[in-house]
Amino acid sequence: MIRREQLKMAIDAIYAVDRETGYGLGTLFDDARIAIPAIEGATVRSESGWDVHYYFDGQRVDLPATAMVADGIATLEQSLVFKWGELREKQAWGERWSAGDLRKLAGTIRQAGAAAVVEYELRRLDHRPDELDVPLRIPACEDRGPHFCGTLAAGQPAHFMPLPLNRIMLLQIAGQRFEFFNVRYILRCWSDKTLPWIYACISRQRVLGLVKLRLHGHSTAARLEIKYIARCRPQYGDTETPTRGIGTFLLAGCWMLWHTFYPQACHIFLDGEVGARRFYLSCGFREQRLCRYVLKSPRGYLPIAIADLADDRRPPTRHQQKRVQALIETTVKRFYGLGKNRQRHLKLAFIQRCLMSRRQPYPATTALALLLKHQTRIPEAAALIDQATRTGKVRIAGESADAKTTILVVDDARFALHLENIFHLESPKRFEAFRRALAHPSVVGRWYSMAIAPATHEQLLWVHTPAYLDQLEKTAGKQLVTLDLDTQTTAHSWEVACLAVGGVFRLLDGICNGRARRGVAAVRPPGHHAEPDRAMGFCLLNNVALAARYLQNSHSMARIMIVDLDAHHGNGTQTAFYGDDSVLFVSTHRFPAYPGTGSIGEIGSGPGRGFTVNIPLGKGSGDRDFTLVLRRIIAPLAQGFGPDFILVSLGFDLYFNDRLGGMQVTPKGYGDLTAMLIQMAERVCLGRIAFILEGGYSVKGIEECGLCFLQQLCRLDHADAPCLDSKSRNNRTTSPVVSKVIEVQRPFWPSLA
Repeated sequence: MIRREQLKMAIDAIYAVDRETGYGLGTLFDDARIAIPAIEGATVRSESGWDVHYYFDGQRVDLPATAMVADGIATLEQSLVFKWGELREKQAWGERWSAGDLRKLAGTIRQAGAAAVVEYELRRLDHRPDELDVPLRIPACEDRGPHFCGTLAAGQPAHFMPLPLNRIMLLQIAGQRFEFFNVRYILRCWSDKTLPWIYACISRQRVLGLVKLRLHGHSTAARLEIKYIARCRPQYGDTETPTRGIGTFLLAGCWMLWHTFYPQACHIFLDGEVGARRFYLSCGFREQRLCRYVLKSPRGYLPIAIADLADDRRPPTRHQQKRVQALIETTVKRFYGLGKNRQRHLKLAFIQRCLMSRRQPYPATTALALLLKHQTRIPEAAALIDQATRTGKVRIAGESADAKTTILVVDDARFALHLENIFHLESPKRFEAFRRALAHPSVVGRWYSMAIAPATHEQLLWVHTPAYLDQLEKTAGKQLVTLDLDTQTTAHSWEVACLAVGGVFRLLDGICNGRARRGVAAVRPPGHHAEPDRAMGFCLLNNVALAARYLQNSHSMARIMIVDLDAHHGNGTQTAFYGDDSVLFVSTHRFPAYPGTGSIGEIGSGPGRGFTVNIPLGKGSGDRDFTLVLRRIIAPLAQGFGPDFILVSLGFDLYFNDRLGGMQVTPKGYGDLTAMLIQMAERVCLGRIAFILEGGYSVKGIEECGLCFLQQLCRLDHADAPCLDSKSRNNRTTSPVVSKVIEVQRPFWPSLA
């Protein structure tokens, strides 16, 4: 409870440090603009527990009762300074505010309050730490040290690392409501040398959670204590959606620290409040006595988070690997004893995460060996084993590669998070339709699903400008952002877009390394409209343009051919290579139509003249028109250019019932075009070809055309496909568009004669 005397003591303490702030607060107090509730000492039940409160300039200010008990007047000091900083910022804005985003303004006002708290607390110190002026550095995954890289809910990248002491972190802690943690406590830990025991969950340069650890004893009976653990609470003015999974991520980081750096500890324990009892028990803690919880065997979501952090680029310690393997063994053995309940679902997700390990092989091999041993008792074992072998991460001893398995596939479930729960033409239903085609019996078992990781910021700079990438990254966590009339993002769109590019890169690695000669990246969002400096037409990052640069920069391929087979012109891809003679860009599309580019006269500039080939077709063009274009123009161009690799931007909006396409291609036509493109790749670049999905806005069309496409992609021969060689056909079969394109491009490509 708060009394008037406590408020007066807090204001006097502030006056002793900062006279201006203390005088201002004292004036407000004398004018009763800082007051206690009408019933002195009243408390109120909040969502997180019993809070005490007071009133500042008519606004109620809640304080956690735990903070008041732990820090007393210090909690009031920081709260009053915070509200004073906000009040001054409000007054400054009141003089010039006319209209704008109120939520953004609220965030700006809160930042002013946080800055006031940081400056006040630094004045209390005898000297300012030198660390405050250093920039924030997030350790790389390869760096040594007590930190781990993982993901939060929905695949949001996060780091578990020692809390860095700098101004950015102090401002964030001051501006958020972290229970147990405030600026004064952090600076006190810096003074008494216990700051290295504070670890943070940091994502997108923001502190989302904090945990304070303490090691008791140094013998075989040592114990690791979680002294405090807290996640940030959302505030009014936040434009980001609350992130789920922070508490579990922090506990997983503590578990990894335990078995990596403090193996002498026999267990982790904490003294937790009653309100968090359900969360602790769900993670595997056992109640030793009243409010004392001990963790020995993780359960619930915690093992999944541990598997994510254990999949590290750095080699594991012997003890860490042993404990992770023991956790996998325990989970598999208990798995077949569970009925159809929530725990079974979570254990299944943990086993799947182990099987999909990207960097460390031992989780996948351990899980697979145990599944083979107990497959008669686990109904899901066959599907899990098939999943593991299809990804190519593990292979059963003595098993040879299936001759029928000819393609690689990228189809990560996280692609469905883009524009989730938003009505949009580019909806997750498109992705689900293609996955249904992948599950068709005619192609099941004939493709590998690849584990993927997001592309790095440096890789995205190969095509996109830094300013545009910064703009995109700022949309992360926001519920809905409109980039142009057609293009929107939701909370996870930025992560999904980076994941899509990374998935394309992994597909290219697999083909270039000889695991297969062709493959498909079923990614979202699409990319061929994305310009280097802006989003367009549902597209955020240009997947195929980045793929071409990746082949050149990472696999030393000199010549790349891009075939854009979509109802709409790939303007973004054309812009990226318009003056480049190392990439041949060929686009077939409806014209005139969105985005208005792609005329025959757009042929490139400078060294790139002749390396942009546009084939604009009229509305209603069908199977014969596209096979003619492929035979008379695209195949001769490939023969003359001699690419090292062929990339295909494949849209399913050529389908005759597509709501945006306006074309008349049938599912069988898609199969024929696929077979012809594969024949072309076999002739000119040893069969190396990758298809990257673009448009398509009929769910039925994607499923039907996608199945015909996949059936041709998985075949070993294409004897019944239309012949690619124009000499075997009547050379008089042509169209005005084809003749005009040949006329324009023949000076650059004699092979078109």
